[in-house]
Amino acid sequence: MGDKNPRYDGRMVFLPNVSLLRPGDIILTSTMESQDERSLDISRRVREAAGSSFSHVLICTSPPTFAEAGSDGVSSLSLANCFVHAIENVRAFRHPDETVARRAASHAQMGVGREYSLRQARQSVLPVGTGKATAGDDGTFCSAYVAQAFAMAGAEEFAAVSVERTTPATIEKIEGLVDITSVIFQRALAPRNVEAMTALDGDYAPTPSSPQTETFQRYAKAALPEAERLVNMFPEAGLERQTTYFGMLLLILNADASTLKIAEDRRLDFLRAITELDDALATQQADGAIERFFADIVASDNRQMERDLRESFSATPDIDVHALRSQYDARERSLVERQRALMSMSVGRKWQSIDAHCSMQEESIAFASRMQKALQEILARLGDPG
Repeated sequence: MGDKNPRYDGRMVFLPNVSLLRPGDIILTSTMESQDERSLDISRRVREAAGSSFSHVLICTSPPTFAEAGSDGVSSLSLANCFVHAIENVRAFRHPDETVARRAASHAQMGVGREYSLRQARQSVLPVGTGKATAGDDGTFCSAYVAQAFAMAGAEEFAAVSVERTTPATIEKIEGLVDITSVIFQRALAPRNVEAMTALDGDYAPTPSSPQTETFQRYAKAALPEAERLVNMFPEAGLERQTTYFGMLLLILNADASTLKIAEDRRLDFLRAITELDDALATQQADGAIERFFADIVASDNRQMERDLRESFSATPDIDVHALRSQYDARERSLVERQRALMSMSVGRKWQSIDAHCSMQEESIAFASRMQKALQEILARLGDPG
């Protein structure tokens, strides 16, 4: 990108203070400044059909990461690389009960990779009683995905409307949610790299993690027959049907913990069924797709870090110290959450799919820790007191 940026030079935008985010925070957005006319039209039609100022909903899983159900399925997005053109195009809400919000964030994380359902999205704004259910539709759409996470977390505020009928307008009007828009989004001069960032109210920038959703969908589909066989053949185990990659890892953990519920004469078959699911997932993991997009993320983050390191030695460094501190604080808390999640899953490392997942998480956490040390060095050099 050249030195001049006619669209954004000198323009004020709104940047998120990611250090103030909490798991379970909700963001409503609307596409208002896209270069894609189709995206603008879809957003407009969704707003009109739902009777809302907003057309899309995201939920924070672990700051600064959010999850959202888009046309390609449920994917992750780092708010540290996002901005908003105008504050009226976004609304941020927080559930008043932090425990409930954290549970909702955990449920949302389990859904990453779930397929998108255009049929369900359309039906949510149709009159009650119209439209027909489609057998085998395990997909979701943005507002239903967020509503379901909170409903599973026990949030009474989300019980008034069924998950399938939840729209952005539904969430916008829920009483009891705390509006934190002005706290999270702060007016600032557009960063020099703004066109490489994601506009929550406009165009999304491609990221190295973009293939993640497709990969997780492929893994889950391949292992679904074994997962359903395990749940259906052993109802006494009390296992819930799962359709996502993370859900199936949890299914293996829960099944392992339920072994003693199975009568001795059926226990060997039960363990064999778990093994078949474990083998199916491990076979998918062995294709190396997760390692490839992790390597791409590492390369991208390293390039950004090298750029910031060079700038930090400059007499007039082109670094937003406040934004960098915000990112550092958010990622520090995220590391704690990720360590906790890793510990809870490590109890199942005798299963090869869980061991493979934990090994990749260990590498990711180790890399993130190294990045934090480099950020700390940069912040100290720039005079940030910490």
